[in-house]
Amino acid sequence: MKKLIMLLWLLPSIAPAQNKITDSLLKLLPAAKTDTQRVKIYNKLSERFMNSHTDRGLTYANQALNLSQKVKYLRGEADAYYNRGQILVNILKSDSAKVDYEKAIAIYKKINDREGLAEIYSDYGILLRVQGRGSDAIVYFQQSADLYEKVDNLGGSAETLVLLANNYNQLHLFNKALAMYQKTYELRLKINDKLAAAQSLAGIGLTYRNKQIYEPGTKNFEQAVQYMLKARTAFIKADHKLYIAFIDKEIGITYLQQNESKQALVYFLEAEDWFKKLDTKREMGSLYKGIGNAYLKLKQYRQAKIYLEKGLDAALAEKYQQHIMESYEGLYNYYKQTGDDKASLKYHEKWMDAKDTLTQKANFEKITEVTAKYETEKKEQQIKLLNKENTIQKLSITSRNKTIGIIAGLFLLSGIVAALFYNRQKLKQRANQQALMLKQQDILTKAIVDAEENERKRIASDLHDGVGQLFSAVKMNLSGLFERITLAREEDRFLAENTLALVDESCKEVRTISHQMMPNMLLRSGIASDLKSFIEKIDSDSLKVTLEATGFKNKLESNVETMLYRIIQESINNVIKHAKATRLDLVLNRGSKGITTKITDNGIGFDTGEAGSSTGIGLKNIATRVEYLKGTIRYITAPGEGTVVIIEVPVS
Repeated sequence: MKKLIMLLWLLPSIAPAQNKITDSLLKLLPAAKTDTQRVKIYNKLSERFMNSHTDRGLTYANQALNLSQKVKYLRGEADAYYNRGQILVNILKSDSAKVDYEKAIAIYKKINDREGLAEIYSDYGILLRVQGRGSDAIVYFQQSADLYEKVDNLGGSAETLVLLANNYNQLHLFNKALAMYQKTYELRLKINDKLAAAQSLAGIGLTYRNKQIYEPGTKNFEQAVQYMLKARTAFIKADHKLYIAFIDKEIGITYLQQNESKQALVYFLEAEDWFKKLDTKREMGSLYKGIGNAYLKLKQYRQAKIYLEKGLDAALAEKYQQHIMESYEGLYNYYKQTGDDKASLKYHEKWMDAKDTLTQKANFEKITEVTAKYETEKKEQQIKLLNKENTIQKLSITSRNKTIGIIAGLFLLSGIVAALFYNRQKLKQRANQQALMLKQQDILTKAIVDAEENERKRIASDLHDGVGQLFSAVKMNLSGLFERITLAREEDRFLAENTLALVDESCKEVRTISHQMMPNMLLRSGIASDLKSFIEKIDSDSLKVTLEATGFKNKLESNVETMLYRIIQESINNVIKHAKATRLDLVLNRGSKGITTKITDNGIGFDTGEAGSSTGIGLKNIATRVEYLKGTIRYITAPGEGTVVIIEVPVS
């Protein structure tokens, strides 16, 4: 993974050199005298193509793997698994990558390749972190750093400890993150990498800022600014303009969070100058937003509006939802303060919509975060227990038996109590997680269903008011035209009449489609009335449909009526399209426990086993909607025997 990041950063400058190296390797391949040499070349080629042409990279990795296994060349086999794993990560096949990483780790251990293990442990930790397994990632980051230090690669150790610090930050374990950043700072000073050491100082400053935000009551503002300013001084000394721009922006954000708007504006404007000189557009969304909010707090409204609008444009271009939401919030505050109620309401609605989207995502991330934090503390407790056991083993021979007996008894008692407490907490936590996930799933499902229904209404409205009106206008114009001109030939009159008939038929077809997509009586007259209207539009010569509905004196909830209508509509459409039936009986009964719907046709039926593996979306849409209503659906059918569909939906 680190290789990938560095390669993407340096790609423009190294591409010509890479091409020359690749050409050289391809020329060396036919001249290779041994299979071992060929494996090494295949692995090198795989590395060359793993980021630019992943299919070729994967091909070379597989060739290296097959040949190395054939000649029992373990180092080549491990490298091939590692390369293939990195390619699978690049093409977002993380589960397959995990398998290859684990195979590579096993072989590196077997041949005692500590440098290779250190590198793959780091990449494996990143993969686990991306999968939401932050507690497991910590173990591999720490092992990687320790191995790098053992082989005297302090730079590699520092890089991995930075990943570990970032991971602790993500888990809100800020004290541990600070300790890791401090250690990377010392390691980088030891190898005289002053620029990297300054990056560690910046990481410490940002961690102090996060600590103050997420740990109410703590006061870390001064430390945050102090370390960021130290990093800024080092970046200026190294003349690294991009890092100066970044740290200026972060210092400005920190001051703004403390309502020190004037001081924030100084650093924000410095950062803006640097980013413009460097032609860096990606960071402009958050920067412009910060400048706009600073001007707003200072009541300099003209400048505030300019920068808040620029911030929104940049955030939309970046497609970064957090910046988009914050930009809407800034513009809402601006229009609220300047007294424009209409614009204020507009941006408040946009802000709330963006905030809801982020909240749904944050809820899932929170579940993962809580679980990871719990697992992290559990693993650290296990490490402490192991350390205590090592201490016991070092006791003197004379007192060992007595001490071990006492400690073993205490451990046994503590273990029983801890196990009972742990199991209770784990069950409680699991129940809370499941409840939260079910609630979140319901919210997401409802949002998807509502969005689908709104889109149906929009398309139906566009068809009816747009295309339908155009067809009506065409029909009127053609009628007027044919009345004003005389068509002498019988063929021309016949063609004109056919054209008018086609236009009239098109008007009716558009109207029928729009009414099917947005039933006009559903919300006013109830599902039974609207189903009757839908059935009347079906050609009775092709399919005779009967409807029997009982118990529908009171209207249902709007969402339930809409979903049930769509389910029945889709089922009837399936009969029309696929069943080759001549008769269909639809029975709806509302009882005390819910609604039972029975749809019976005399068609050709189908194999329910094959339907379950079908790639069509009709049955899947029906199943999704039934699941949303907490109902059940059964199909009673067989080839040549017709079909009975029974749908049961609970309704209070």
